[in-house]
Amino acid sequence: MAVVPSVRACAQRLGRPTRDMDARRFATSEQRVSTDSAQRYLATLERLLALPSADLKRTLSEAATLVAEATQSDKVDAFLYDVRRDSLVAVGSSTQPLSARQRQLGLDVLPVTNGGRVVYVYETGRTFVTGRLEDDPEELRGVKEGLRIRSKLGVPLVVSGTRRGMLMLASLKPDHFTDDDVPFAEAVARWTAAVAHRAELVEDITRNAAAQGRQGAAEELVTVLAHDLRNLMAPLDTRLHLLQRRAEAEGRHADVADVQGAQQALARVRTLVSDILDVARIEKGLFHGVPRPVDIVTLIEGVAGTLSDPTHPVNVRVQAPDRLVVVADDARLRQCIENLVANAIQKSPKDAGVDVLVRSEIRDTGEWAIVDVIDQGPGVPEQLLPHIFNRYVSGAPGEGGLGLGLYLARQIAVMHGGDLSVESPPGKGARFTLSLPCVASP
Repeated sequence: MAVVPSVRACAQRLGRPTRDMDARRFATSEQRVSTDSAQRYLATLERLLALPSADLKRTLSEAATLVAEATQSDKVDAFLYDVRRDSLVAVGSSTQPLSARQRQLGLDVLPVTNGGRVVYVYETGRTFVTGRLEDDPEELRGVKEGLRIRSKLGVPLVVSGTRRGMLMLASLKPDHFTDDDVPFAEAVARWTAAVAHRAELVEDITRNAAAQGRQGAAEELVTVLAHDLRNLMAPLDTRLHLLQRRAEAEGRHADVADVQGAQQALARVRTLVSDILDVARIEKGLFHGVPRPVDIVTLIEGVAGTLSDPTHPVNVRVQAPDRLVVVADDARLRQCIENLVANAIQKSPKDAGVDVLVRSEIRDTGEWAIVDVIDQGPGVPEQLLPHIFNRYVSGAPGEGGLGLGLYLARQIAVMHGGDLSVESPPGKGARFTLSLPCVASP
């Protein structure tokens, strides 16, 4: 590292005497300079901790300005790595003319592949200092010739144990930084990283609180609309039945078919409304069932026979033993399996098959019923897998639905002391596995 020599070394180079009296005088001068620097640096660190922490960019910019004032630098930047651009970006810069010049030249965004001393400090995690930057062959030409920087001091920024970027101090003067500036820059980088981490946490909390508020308001509105829709569907269903009976009595077969189509559409709306209201019941702790012995094989075969859509023919194949009894609420268990099979049918291409495999498994806790629902669709996107059982999470855009079916299916499984999981290798369909104890949980 190239640093400015001490006062004693300067005196020796200039031929100054180094007798005891002169040595004491220089030592006293050096001590006074170090004490003044320590006080200035301590004041800077205290001001760093007092920075507002609601906005990361503003926090880093104000921190850079404080460091520039303390070290009399012409520019200070806090670079953070941006993985999307594979670049180091000057998120915070001091408010000085050289910083504006840097933005004009596009040197506030430095691709890692271009190299340079900013990238060097970030990649190696080592402190870098020089007072003769124009002689450094590793530095970017734009920095040396465009900004005419002569002295640089760079230290890594480690935020919450992870190297996230670097802090770069720059001066237009050669040999600007002293021995005291190096440990100060390293200390201030640690404090700046702490302040940045605090700002990121505040941003995350604020963003999550706003998102939760919006989601809560939207869910309440959807629930109210679902209640209203349910009240409107009863008279609509009655009217459709009257029209069907009249059309059948008068032999208007085309009208009968149209009414039946409307009834099927109304049934799908009723199912959607029921799902929305069930989600509200789960949130309020009112989602209950009456457990009793249920032959899950008979239930699954019934579901497979009723879930047929002429516009999307998919063969549902069931492989199961003759009988497998679980203790569950019949209506809730049917709802769970209907949601799983309907989801598999929707994701499968036309003329493809959906396999439902049922088996028993002996575990330490007793006998369990295992149901695998396997489709031949494109599979669950990798980024969606961790959230597939969350509310209002659906697959590809345009497929329809509110993303409640799988959420409810898993809640029903958990309500019965079981579980619902998913496996989905890329491009090979999805396998949803429902596990239920054959004996009721306490």
